[in-house]
Amino acid sequence: MGLLQNLAAIAIRNKVMANLRANCPEGIKTELEALLGNKEAVAVIQKFVTDAMKGGGKIQAEAVTTLPFPAEIQELLASTPKLVTYLVLAARMAGKK
Repeated sequence: MGLLQNLAAIAIRNKVMANLRANCPEGIKTELEALLGNKEAVAVIQKFVTDAMKGGGKIQAEAVTTLPFPAEIQELLASTPKLVTYLVLAARMAGKK
């Protein structure tokens, strides 16, 4: 990947993370921060949202729960269904832009 592509990917990732944080409901902010603190999980979310923006893939809770997250993030999502719902809604909104 070239320098410009890397910079674009970083800009998109930062925008996605900022949007997720800005619109996050109060009850799941701690869980969202744990998710966003995991670089591998952020890359998975970035791909999911990018695909949504392109109109590809199913944007449903099942789609989020089957993403290749690290084990600790899979456990976090399993124990926090509201976070899964929030990620789905955010991806759907991104897909409409």
